[in-house]
Amino acid sequence: MDKHEVEKVEFISSEVARYVEKRLGDVAKHVTVSVSFSEEGVEVDVDIEASVLVDDSYLQKVADEAAELGVCIADVIRERGWPIERSEIARCFAK
Repeated sequence: MDKHEVEKVEFISSEVARYVEKRLGDVAKHVTVSVSFSEEGVEVDVDIEASVLVDDSYLQKVADEAAELGVCIADVIRERGWPIERSEIARCFAK
């Protein structure tokens, strides 16, 4: 992976993790975001460890939304190029 690919992965991962932490607040104990690019596109996997007080179905919903956010950000990067400004990905958060 070249330097720009690493930067893209780090950017997407940090935005997705920030989204999860914003949605869950203090109940999020650990968020792992995996981003992989292929010829077919991008795959984003989100794993969330949270307080036992959080319903598993809600955690899964937040993880799914976060993964969709990561794919949207990757699509914007593909459309507009790298580097990208945070304002250019605003539409991904509006979904």
